[in-house]
Parts: sequence; C-alpha cells; structure tokens
Amino acid sequence: MREQIWATLCNTKFKGYCLSLLINKYQNYDRNTNIFLAIASSGSIAAWAIWDVYPMLWGFIIAVSQVLTVLKPHFPYFKYVKELNSKNFDIELLNIDIERLWYKFQSGRIAENDADEIYFDLKKQIANIFNFGDETIFQVDNKIEKEANEKMKVFLKNNYNISIQVIH
Repeated sequence: MREQIWATLCNTKFKGYCLSLLINKYQNYDRNTNIFLAIASSGSIAAWAIWDVYPMLWGFIIAVSQVLTVLKPHFPYFKYVKELNSKNFDIELLNIDIERLWYKFQSGRIAENDADEIYFDLKKQIANIFNFGDETIFQVDNKIEKEANEKMKVFLKNNYNISIQVIH
C-alpha cells in the first residue's frame, strides 16, 4: 500500500503540473490570436500609411485576419483553458488528500486496511477528473513534459527532501 500511495501522489502531482502548463500554453495561443485580430482590425488607420509603402504586406495581414476570424470558433483554446482550469483545481484538491493519506500512513496514524479504502476512493476520483470528453483532444508535448519533470523535482526536494535525476 505504501508504494501505491507514493506512486499515486507522484503521478497526480506530475499530471497536475502538466495540466497547469497546458493551461498556460492554450491561454497564450488564445491571447496571441486575439491580439493579432485586434491589431489587424483596429489597424485601418495605420493602413493608410503602410498601404502606400507595403501594399502586399497589409493585404496579407488583412487576409490572414479574415481567415482567423472565420476559423477562430473552431480553435478550441478557450474551451481547453476552461476545462483544464476546472480539472487542475480538482487535481490540486485531490493532491492534498493524497498527501494527507501519505502522511498518515507514513506516521502510522492510519492502518493499512483503512488506508486502502481511502486510497481506492481517491483512485476513483482521479479517474473521474482525468476523464475528458471526446471533443477534447490535446497532447502533452516534450517541452511540457520536461517542464513538469523540473517542477516535480522541485516539489520532491522542497517537500520530501528527495533529489532525483530526471532522464529525458
């Protein structure tokens, strides 16, 4: 039971870091798209000055902004941010419960048969939290995984005085 609780703690903490980093990634995508569209749509005054010097550039910017405006509803970034934020909050609360269980088990304040009941209830919650709808498709790329591993190293060092070497 000890190893299972520890592995679950580390796994959910790592996944929480991944969710947090994905939120940042999708917020940046959404913000950058909105900034580009705002500049392109409000840049008509500046276009008079640019139009004479760089007509092809301005035409390209306008064309791209029109295509982005049409496609933006199909970019799921805002939806991802909303769903991931909700799940990230739930995972943070769950991580506290798992850490509490780990602490109680390590200190002998809870018996193994009581710990396993709590543990499996927590596992059900984890499964529920990480259940995404069919329309929610995203990937955790190597950059996010590497950053999450670095955050995990800091967490383990600061909270449990465990130093690990992350192999990439």
